Amino acid sequence: MAERDPQIGIEAARGFDAELRKKTSRSIGWTIVRQISDQLFSLIVFVMLARLLSKEAVGIFAMAYVFAEVGRIIATGGLMQIIARVQVVDARLKDTIFWSNMAIAIVYVALVWIAAPWIAGWIEQPGLVDPLRALAFVLPINALGGTHMALRLREFGHKTIALRSLVAGLIGGGAAVAAAFAGAGIWALVIQRALTETISTVLAWTSYRWMPGRAFSWKQARHNLGFGGNLTIAQLIFLMMVRVQDLLIGANLGAAAVGTYRVAWRSNEIFANGAIQPFASVGLQTYSRLQHDADGLCQAYRSMLGMCSAISFPALVGFGVLAPEVVPLVFGAKWAQAGQLAQVFAVIAVPYTLNYFASPLLTAMGNSRRQRTLAVVQLLATILLTWLALPFGLMAVAIAYVARSYLTLPLQIRFLTQSTPIRLRDTVAAVRAPFIASSTMGALLWGGLAMVQTHGWIAIAAAIPLGGLFYFAALALLSPFHRQLAMKLLTRKRLVQS
Repeated sequence: MAERDPQIGIEAARGFDAELRKKTSRSIGWTIVRQISDQLFSLIVFVMLARLLSKEAVGIFAMAYVFAEVGRIIATGGLMQIIARVQVVDARLKDTIFWSNMAIAIVYVALVWIAAPWIAGWIEQPGLVDPLRALAFVLPINALGGTHMALRLREFGHKTIALRSLVAGLIGGGAAVAAAFAGAGIWALVIQRALTETISTVLAWTSYRWMPGRAFSWKQARHNLGFGGNLTIAQLIFLMMVRVQDLLIGANLGAAAVGTYRVAWRSNEIFANGAIQPFASVGLQTYSRLQHDADGLCQAYRSMLGMCSAISFPALVGFGVLAPEVVPLVFGAKWAQAGQLAQVFAVIAVPYTLNYFASPLLTAMGNSRRQRTLAVVQLLATILLTWLALPFGLMAVAIAYVARSYLTLPLQIRFLTQSTPIRLRDTVAAVRAPFIASSTMGALLWGGLAMVQTHGWIAIAAAIPLGGLFYFAALALLSPFHRQLAMKLLTRKRLVQS
């Protein structure tokens, strides 16, 4: 049985009706705009910084970033999702969440400041101390705007969030590149993080005009921590599933190896997040409104997962085929090994996409306990397989991570079927056609590139449009849902033009 939040009313949602479809579609659209602009600009900044900075600088920042993200999740993670899920948001709830966030953030800064030398010694990276302390001070800035952002998202205010993200990314990324050109080294990345979070917080306050008051309630805080605690633990573990490898690699193979591994993962992540995040970020608001309507929830899940996988699968598979060529051409020859690792990560398309859908579904249904259990199993499997793979080098570590994602996928699907009306057939129906079409496209691309023996930008420029044409033709042939979706989009475009 799902855990029930007493603040959730008993009135059932009206289903995945026209109004909710419109809000969801509009929010997805603006989130796609945000993700495209974010990922495009992020890619440009990332490429420039990767060319300007050393592998060691990128690796040390990646390790410091782990602890900065841990603090952000502890301060804001689980509590923010409470705002999306409750039926009524009153002054007591808002004030309690806001002041709880700020208090936790300040305490975490003090702990990191004290523990930084010990952490650096533990992973044998003395250069980690100062960046780690500096990034910790960004956390209260993030917490200052977290409640405002969650309240705006609750109202499907994704247009405002998209504009906020664009402005913050432009200023933060531009400052980082300028600092890197000036020889700031790793501090260019610290500056980027600090400026981006500061501007995001200022814009969050201007987009949702609310001033925190004094309606803080210890009873409400205990309730929030009781429900949000499981979500926070799950988010921490999901973070560590990816980033614990940075710490293990740094302690065993050095900071340069972490830099190589992080560039490989980030290369895939840019494409994956651009395709998946618009649906995942809107999903919690939509599923929360449908938590009492089984048919509406299944319909929303299949529709959103079908659209998402149609984008994420070919993006990851296509990039995976081209990664050994693309990564050294774009980031520089020193990152050639990252291109080989990125090809391995591309195989993770199916579990990576499904993982982003499981979390908001379990949260919307109030089953944070299963979400936490799933995260614990995934983390322990990641640590074990990474530890076994480390003696064999970075390639073995990448393979171990991909293997873990498939080994734990059955447990994730089981939890979904136990906690929600979603059944395995719903998931299979949503992803079957995109999986077949993208897998076939990848095999043809790989075989074609091997046959023509052409390398560099010419091969990439020819492969992308040819692969895309084949994929969309195959998808339209295999899936009535995607054919209908394409027709709707074309019809809407014609109406707008006329």
